[in-house]
Amino acid sequence: MATQFLPAPENLSPKVSPFWHRIFPVNIDLAMKSIFGVWTAYFVVNALRALLWGAPDHTHDLEDYLITATISVTVTWALYRLLILMGDSTGRALFILTIPTIFLAIGVAYLTNLIQSYPVPMLDHISLEHNIPSREALSHFFDTAFVDYLILVGWGGLYLAMANSRKTQVALIHSRNLERATRESEMRALRYQLNPHFVFNALNSVSSLIIDKKNGPAENLVDGLADYMRSVLNDDGDDMITVDQEIAQQVRYLEIEQVRFPKRLKFEVQIDDDVRAWKIPALIIQPLVENAIKHGVAQSCGPVRVVISAVKDAGRLKLEVANDGRMLAGNDKAKGTGTGLSNIKERLAALYGPSAALFTGNDKKGMVAATIIIPDEQQIFRDYCL
Repeated sequence: MATQFLPAPENLSPKVSPFWHRIFPVNIDLAMKSIFGVWTAYFVVNALRALLWGAPDHTHDLEDYLITATISVTVTWALYRLLILMGDSTGRALFILTIPTIFLAIGVAYLTNLIQSYPVPMLDHISLEHNIPSREALSHFFDTAFVDYLILVGWGGLYLAMANSRKTQVALIHSRNLERATRESEMRALRYQLNPHFVFNALNSVSSLIIDKKNGPAENLVDGLADYMRSVLNDDGDDMITVDQEIAQQVRYLEIEQVRFPKRLKFEVQIDDDVRAWKIPALIIQPLVENAIKHGVAQSCGPVRVVISAVKDAGRLKLEVANDGRMLAGNDKAKGTGTGLSNIKERLAALYGPSAALFTGNDKKGMVAATIIIPDEQQIFRDYCL
């Protein structure tokens, strides 16, 4: 299965010319949208206020707000460049939004009033424009600068919050992509893991048949082993196969093992028709079947029955591998199956999270059973914790 990586938000920025990338080198979409958005909103709100509640002649008011918005866009861009120079330092960013931003706000107020009052002195213009005494003009100027300061600080906080949110999101997506690549690499590696004892024993069985001059059974065993290894090692780009395919592989495995234990190994397969096409991880029950042979058939002197079943239970897939015998508490041999079982649990957790499970124990039929519970197949590779 080819790894499907999630796109990082930084790759979703609008495609613009290199000129704009030089103007906005970092978070171009966030910077452009927030700067122009804030001051466009400022102009629109004040323009509507002037039109609805202002004097009969609104031309001068609209020009004033347009001049203020234009200057403020430039000054906010300068604040943006100062913030990106600070890098990831929160302390330095907060410093920029306090002391330097005060002077930027005063600069916005000064340039705006200077342009609006030309050629009249600025304080005289403020006094006449707002019908206040000359001694209060300077106080009004600083009131205007304080409003500009609050807007600039508000924009700075908004930009930093969005930038940090994006940075966190990118880190999370990179982490999930790495996790997904690691998970799929582990699952693919498992496809190439053949039990060396199984191969060794199968080759010994072939050798014994050849020594006994049983060429027909030996040829069948070699063909079966080759067919099984081909199906296991075949890398067709899909680590998910149907229940039918998975169990068919295990039947080949059991047929090979049956040559080693012709009188002791008996096996049965029970599959409900409505789960045959259910997608499951490849080789998910292979360790269970191997354990049934190793701890059931190989340890017994009499016939042992191995039963593989696949049924739908309460909307979930129930895969079970059972063999004659009893699992004893504290049995060291039973504990020897831990590696295979741990491998299954890790694969289930990686694919389905807490929705899947593996249980082992003695069932009511007097058999040792290992049961895998798998949720609806649509939950495969669902990012349940993203």
